Amino acid sequence: MPKRNRKKVHYSRYLTINNEELEVNADYQKRYGVYVPIIQKTVEQLDACYRIHKRVCVIVFILHHRETSQDNKDISRFMNVIKQWIKRKYKTKNIGSVWVREWEKTKSKSHHYHCALMVDGDVVNDSFTILQAIKSKWFKHGHVPVDKVEVPHYNLRKENYKETRDAIIWRLSYYGKVRGKGYRNPQSSDYQTSRLK
Repeated sequence: MPKRNRKKVHYSRYLTINNEELEVNADYQKRYGVYVPIIQKTVEQLDACYRIHKRVCVIVFILHHRETSQDNKDISRFMNVIKQWIKRKYKTKNIGSVWVREWEKTKSKSHHYHCALMVDGDVVNDSFTILQAIKSKWFKHGHVPVDKVEVPHYNLRKENYKETRDAIIWRLSYYGKVRGKGYRNPQSSDYQTSRLK
């Protein structure tokens, strides 16, 4: 596996993480591949959240900017704000998260973030209310309105564990794609995850 940007790059459809072979969204773009650490950390946080809650609602969304910046202070602040709001509203804690920074310069004048929140599925089982809060709070910060995404949430439970976990990992493995990464201050990161144990 070659390294780009000091992160391992993977090019095939199957990736082994913690001795488990996972299907990832990499094979259609063999020229670019996906960064292994991003996928690995995302899977670890999904699994940690499931161990804690036994039911998990995974909410996915994209945040755009009017103007680009070289750091990620805005997304770090915003994710903290939305997590605190969820904790207060739903009386919950241990929220998992991942965001990745991307900028495809030929398509957009500014960068954007692909994001996911992993919330206790006993108190949240759909994305509507949380996505409304995300849209409102992001727009208030002077940013572009939030896009609608196809399949905005997944409910991971014991009854559907294998197929739903596979679908979530496939979806979020897209966040690891190499294309669009690296347009930032060298001291900043292309991604960040929560640190659930």
